[in-house]
Amino acid sequence: MRPAGFWTRYLAWSLDAVLIAALTSLIGASRWLHQIAAAREAYAAMNARVAEVMSGAVTGDLDFGGFSQQLLADPATHAAASATADALSALILGWIFLFALFGLVYETGFVSFSSWQATPGKRALGLRVGDEAGRRLGAGRAAVRYLAGGLSWLTLNIGHLLAMAKPEHRALHDRIAGARVLHAGEARMPLWGWAWLLLQAVATLAACVWLMRAMQAAMDAALFQSGAL
Repeated sequence: MRPAGFWTRYLAWSLDAVLIAALTSLIGASRWLHQIAAAREAYAAMNARVAEVMSGAVTGDLDFGGFSQQLLADPATHAAASATADALSALILGWIFLFALFGLVYETGFVSFSSWQATPGKRALGLRVGDEAGRRLGAGRAAVRYLAGGLSWLTLNIGHLLAMAKPEHRALHDRIAGARVLHAGEARMPLWGWAWLLLQAVATLAACVWLMRAMQAAMDAALFQSGAL
């Protein structure tokens, strides 16, 4: 048994995250769909108001500075932006909370009570979680390790990047819980693992491109309806 490296650990986490995300989305599907519809409606209203202000600025022959001042001073724009932010916050924060709750049960259960001492994602990579000596973590320490992972996220992932530090490869939450992630199999990343990482990179890029195009299309539609286009 030897300490598991950063990329192997990330790969295992991403596999588990997909399972937990699917469960989160499935269980709260009706709520998420309702909140998505509310967010879309609020965003459309905000775009419509911005388009109205822009149309007025074009009619009044205002320069960019004058348009910006008018937009910032417009109470209807502020109200629409606040409604959009509230709708998106309810959707995103609610989903993240449920994801984290399921993740706590998932991580604690598999690490502390399964014969694997590992989640399915870690098991697929030949990893297991133990204490300083590699022994099974109790439920309390496994839960502390999972919750301390929040600090790793809050440090802008610096806590996670500590897992790159040799020779122990221990992240911040491992150190807090007195835990180690150990590798029982081949040290190399499997070929399918690199393919999975590449797929994530491509999917992230595609999602960013789609989001930018969707936002542009929504604004163009609002401007067309207001007569600015």
